[in-house]
Amino acid sequence: MKEVTVTNVKVPSAEELSMKVFNKAIEILGGPKKVIMYKKLTWVASLFESALVIVLKEVFNKTTDEIAQELGIATTTVRNILKAEPDKALEHLEKRIQEETTDEENVHIAGGLAKKAFEEVKGELGV
Repeated sequence: MKEVTVTNVKVPSAEELSMKVFNKAIEILGGPKKVIMYKKLTWVASLFESALVIVLKEVFNKTTDEIAQELGIATTTVRNILKAEPDKALEHLEKRIQEETTDEENVHIAGGLAKKAFEEVKGELGV
C-alpha cells in the first residue's frame, strides 16, 4: 500500500475530539435541559472520561494499558468503557427516568453513550 503524506491539514488533538464526542452525547440526550432531568444520576462527569478513552483507543490506537496510564485511571475502568453497549446504555437511561430508579444493572452508561456519540462524530469528521 502506498503511503500518502498530507500537509497543511490540522489534525484535532485527543482532547478536541473528546469534546466533540461529549457535546454529541449531550445532543443525543436531548440537550442540556434534558440532561437536568437526569439529576439523580452520577455518570455525567464520567462521560468526559469515557469520551477521551474512546477517542484515544479508536483514533489514536492506544492500548488499554496506555490509556489507563495516560489518564491515571484503572485498566478495568478503561475496559468497562470500551466494552460498553450504546443501545443498552440508552435503554437503561430511559428506564431510569421513567421509573425514577437509581439501582445499577451493570450498564456502563457513560461508556455506551460516548461510544454512540463517537460513531456519529466519526461519520461527520470522516475519521
